[in-house]
Amino acid sequence: MHIISFFVLMLKIVFCYKSQEVQRGSDVSLRCDVPLLSNSSTLHWEKDGEQTPNSTLMYNTSAYIILHTVDESSEGKYYCRLMQDGSVRTVKIHTLNVTSYSQNKRHTIYRQSAHNSDVSLIFKAKQNYHRLRWTWEQRPKSQIDLIAVEKGRAVQIKGPIKPGRNSFTTYSGQFFIFHISPVNFNYSGTYRSITEKSIYTITILRTIRVSVESPDGVLRIQSVDLTCEVSEVTDSVTLVWLRMEGNRGVLVKQQNMTEKNTMLRLTVNLSKYESDPLHWQCAVFTENTLRALAPITINCTSSNTTAQTESSTVTNQVIRKVFCCVLTLFTGILLGALLNYCCRKRKSVHSGTQESEPVYMNINHMRHDRGKGSMNKREEIPVTSDSLTYTTIVFNQFRFQT
Repeated sequence: MHIISFFVLMLKIVFCYKSQEVQRGSDVSLRCDVPLLSNSSTLHWEKDGEQTPNSTLMYNTSAYIILHTVDESSEGKYYCRLMQDGSVRTVKIHTLNVTSYSQNKRHTIYRQSAHNSDVSLIFKAKQNYHRLRWTWEQRPKSQIDLIAVEKGRAVQIKGPIKPGRNSFTTYSGQFFIFHISPVNFNYSGTYRSITEKSIYTITILRTIRVSVESPDGVLRIQSVDLTCEVSEVTDSVTLVWLRMEGNRGVLVKQQNMTEKNTMLRLTVNLSKYESDPLHWQCAVFTENTLRALAPITINCTSSNTTAQTESSTVTNQVIRKVFCCVLTLFTGILLGALLNYCCRKRKSVHSGTQESEPVYMNINHMRHDRGKGSMNKREEIPVTSDSLTYTTIVFNQFRFQT
């Protein structure tokens, strides 16, 4: 059985070769199928032997890749590689050619409504056109001008959607890029580049929005709802919610929509508690072609983890209260000690002043007893600091006034 599968796979390797020419500025989706793909096997896309900058999705037994806004740098050979049992085999080779100009082409692109999402609307013509303008029709018969420019002059901004950082500021007559970033959900609609002669390019933009919310308003306690919305359905569209395990998507829920001019919405409820982050992607398919991927990551905390978190919060609050009480008590003790020290120092200062008077009296009597001359006293008055100025001392026949 394994030998038969191996030969079938080898036949696919030999004969699965495709070449494609696409319009400059459009999105390209490539697909690679392998029968009997085991769980340990992986599929991925490479360009000219190197990993592509775009993400690869593995779903069922297929590997998908989306190339956004292709140009000359997107040209080349794309290889679908199968890694199985330690060996690498090439399953598919896809050669991509990109047209140099974008005249008289109409294409549809999908973009997620997110802060890091963008759209580059490209105008490139063979001949020179003096004037160019980009218009936007959000609904039928609601066309408005976004920007207008003349050759060699600066851009005139007219509409509500402002040019992004990668937009051209002047017009050369043949080449211009109108960049939009970020992409809002209500930016869906039809964008046209129009010269002074006619409509040159038509780009239809469909926007995707993913969201997560809890029916009870608290994400970590109860279940959550994941919702994916597409702004408008014009073809047969399928929405798929995939739980990601690496780059492999596991189908959880899908919905088909064929009614035109309506918004498509798909919601999946997550009632199981998980402690690790959950990686999800909403995939948009038209027939068997992957058109867009909108990733989202959520983190549902289990009830046990919630209880532990709440217990830890209470413990931290108790610790903070005890610390505040100890700090207040310690501060009170310091203030009390400081006040006691100040009072004692003040008393010592007053007591020192009062005890100094007898010292002066003793000194005065000591001088009177030890002097060899005689002391003439005017009156017997109490000795004070003021009275000392009136005392006369005779010593060795010399008179000193103090």
